[in-house]
Amino acid sequence: MKKLAIIDIGSNSMRVLIVKIMNGRNYQFVDELKSIVRLGRNMTADGAISEEKIRLAIIALSHFKRLCDSNDVTEIVAVATEAVRKASNQREFIDRAKKEIGIDIRVLSGDEEAYFDYLAVVNSIDVKSVLLMDIGGSSTEFILVKNRKLKECISIPMGAITLTDKFLSIKGNNQKRIKELEAFLVSNFDKIGWLKEASGMSLIGIGGSHRTIGKIHRNKINYPFNNPHNYIISSKDVIDIYNFLKNMGISQYKKVRGISRDRADIFVGAICCIATVIKYCNTKKLCISESGLRQGLLYGKLIEGYPPLVENILDFSLNNIMNNYNLDKDHLKLVWGFAKKLCAVFSDMLSMKDEDYRILKSAVMLSECGISLGFGSQENYSFYIVRNLKIYGLTHREQIMTAFVVSNFEEGKIKKTDYFGKILNCSDIEMIKKLSLVFYISRSLDRAYDGNVVDIDIEIEKEKVILNIVSKKESLLEMGMIDDCKDYFYKVFNKVLVVK
Repeated sequence: MKKLAIIDIGSNSMRVLIVKIMNGRNYQFVDELKSIVRLGRNMTADGAISEEKIRLAIIALSHFKRLCDSNDVTEIVAVATEAVRKASNQREFIDRAKKEIGIDIRVLSGDEEAYFDYLAVVNSIDVKSVLLMDIGGSSTEFILVKNRKLKECISIPMGAITLTDKFLSIKGNNQKRIKELEAFLVSNFDKIGWLKEASGMSLIGIGGSHRTIGKIHRNKINYPFNNPHNYIISSKDVIDIYNFLKNMGISQYKKVRGISRDRADIFVGAICCIATVIKYCNTKKLCISESGLRQGLLYGKLIEGYPPLVENILDFSLNNIMNNYNLDKDHLKLVWGFAKKLCAVFSDMLSMKDEDYRILKSAVMLSECGISLGFGSQENYSFYIVRNLKIYGLTHREQIMTAFVVSNFEEGKIKKTDYFGKILNCSDIEMIKKLSLVFYISRSLDRAYDGNVVDIDIEIEKEKVILNIVSKKESLLEMGMIDDCKDYFYKVFNKVLVVK
């Protein structure tokens, strides 16, 4: 086991992420700290970072180093992006960080920054062909992904700080300034020959400005699930937010729910750029990625080969969570084997899609998370944990359904939750009922955690389902557990369940 710290020295903010790495590929986030320094603002006439900004950055790095030392970090990976990349006094800043704090800083090229953004997204969101956009303080990266492969990328030297300062910090006709900014953006997009290949693709947004759009939208619709990652907004809704904000003064942004005080004064430049990209590429929806440069650097450390891509995002994520909670993998794999067999035999009764298999598998593999908090209410604990975990490879809807499958849910209670109507509908509840039954029967078949049941044989007749248990010794425990769900089985499938 080792602890790794990843420091991201951006043009707007600086962040450190501390990660515990176990068995080479499993990881657990330990701590994170952010400092708003804005290295990309108030640069001198000759393109140098001001002495005041360097002083603030050194202070932030000293705080990061102290956090690393207190967590016994064994390796620090510190990278800098556009503000340092273009600074005429880059060497001075890097040398001071090394001398005063003892941290070596690597300045990433624009292509390298785009590459790590790419790794972060394709290893945490199940996508095939999309356009990625990371708008920072002083630069914006575009990455074209086709069949999970990086096809094109570019970093252009304009971001939330530079666009706002150039077009929107001067007093005067704000609408005129906005139109000038939009025209400026389009003229720059026209220079990217391959960008029109992304026409009609979904846009995945990386960085604080995209996350802010997600917060504004979630607050606007009272979205009941507080997970910024893989949150999807229609392009129309993004444009509506932009049109609402562009008619306001920047001083009023702090009153908008979702816009933080430390981003309010630069957000208008960022959302103008995002909205213009959406229009330019005829994008239908925006998906927010919470994973970015730091997570991309982490995947580069975790996964062997080039490029370091996770083969199956969900399996990788589930395996990591199972290790973090010290779950009994042999038991869970046995239960999943029973669940798959039941699904295969019940195919006509279940009518499952790929997403339903993902939900059921996640429910099986994560069902025991709540035991770490104690027996008696473990299903409720598991519901809470599964609902709040970062499960890569699942949509928000799939994750909420997974949480209900592992709990002793009641249909009436689901319909009274905020999830119903905004995330779940009636057909989702019907599927939760079916998956919960498969989940319960499968778990019951290894209730003693001893592998007593080695196989099951199922016969489906017109009015009944016969479940024959093949075991090493008597299986009265398993049969008794399954007997408890017979009434519910009949209610859901309209068939009598017989266990032998």
